[in-house]
Amino acid sequence: MPDAPQDRRKWSVLSGLFLVYMASNGITLHTLPLLYPELIETFGWRASEVTLPATVFFIVGALTSPPAGWLLDRYSSRLIIALGGLLLCIGLVAYGMTQTLWQLVAVYALLGLALSLCGLVSNMVMLTSWFATGRGRATGILLMASSLGGALFPFIVGTGLEQSGWRTTVMLAGIGVGIVILGSAWLLLRDGRLASQKVALPPSLSPRGVGSLNAALKERRFYAIIFITGSLWFIIIALTQHQSIHLARDIGLAKTLLPAVFSLFFGSSVIGKLGFGLLSDRFDLHKVMAVSILLLAVALLLLAQLSALDRALLYLYAVMAGIGFSGTFTCIQLLVASHYSGTHYGRILAIVVLIDTLCGALGTRVVALLRESQGDYQMALTIMAALALIAAAVVVQLRSGEQAYETRGPIA
Repeated sequence: MPDAPQDRRKWSVLSGLFLVYMASNGITLHTLPLLYPELIETFGWRASEVTLPATVFFIVGALTSPPAGWLLDRYSSRLIIALGGLLLCIGLVAYGMTQTLWQLVAVYALLGLALSLCGLVSNMVMLTSWFATGRGRATGILLMASSLGGALFPFIVGTGLEQSGWRTTVMLAGIGVGIVILGSAWLLLRDGRLASQKVALPPSLSPRGVGSLNAALKERRFYAIIFITGSLWFIIIALTQHQSIHLARDIGLAKTLLPAVFSLFFGSSVIGKLGFGLLSDRFDLHKVMAVSILLLAVALLLLAQLSALDRALLYLYAVMAGIGFSGTFTCIQLLVASHYSGTHYGRILAIVVLIDTLCGALGTRVVALLRESQGDYQMALTIMAALALIAAAVVVQLRSGEQAYETRGPIA
């Protein structure tokens, strides 16, 4: 029979992770780009300059992910998350005091370190240790938190920008984020290993070949997964970092409407994360993931054709892109967990996140340079859509090639 106290405890842990992820990702990844037009106006920076700190943010986050994964496999996830929350608070307060581009680069480097400690890797490691069954649903719920933060924080920050300016607003946001993360770590989070109880997993989430990192590096499927997830991070991070510039500077959307579009985008992503998480528990994960990627590709093509006057298409884009990007992001986490959950999961996930985050940094930089060379985002959005289609094809091939993998085994 299920252990009722343990069952209640894992949902308490999930609620704590939800608050942590909402605060950390909601502000750093999904709301700070809303300040780019303000920074351009204040300092006169170009698109490649205003997104340079974000590129450094992703590189630092990538390089610090493997050490974070090593720590998470050995020490308290709760303590590591609390440390990351404290650094995040300090970084956001320092953001409001910056005067030069290089000061902002240093702030983003600190934020990258903080997010590697209290962001995706630590949250997924703790979640996976508590949820042996229903992992798709639990992952969808957790990742919804980032979207909820992306839906709420733009309105909060947008109001602050009008009343207090961007400096005071980001400093107050940092203090609020610190309170939420540290409070959640203290009151709700607990380290645990429910997965070690060997509860049977659903077929779509059964680990195939749980082993060490060295063993994973010898497998063909590992590199297929790396290509899929790296390509999708390239697209997702570039999209979330550049869409505010595209909408405000290229399309000419009024800055007062940006928070509404962002909130619709991230509000729709709540549906995508929960919906695709539930679908992955019921249907083959790889097919579900391919559908989410195709939806994202269509949204990218739609974004390339938008104009500020066509509000219906603008809002349709926000809904489609929100659902597509969030469903894809949810499936990325489940894809890695379905193949490699186990005692070495933290280290393997950290390596995947390292590569993915570097791809995200590359995407942010490449798209910025393409805009400057072409004068707009048309070519960049087309390339991103094509890359998404290729990733979808590889996902389907990975699914159909599982039996072949089991016959051939790892790379010799």
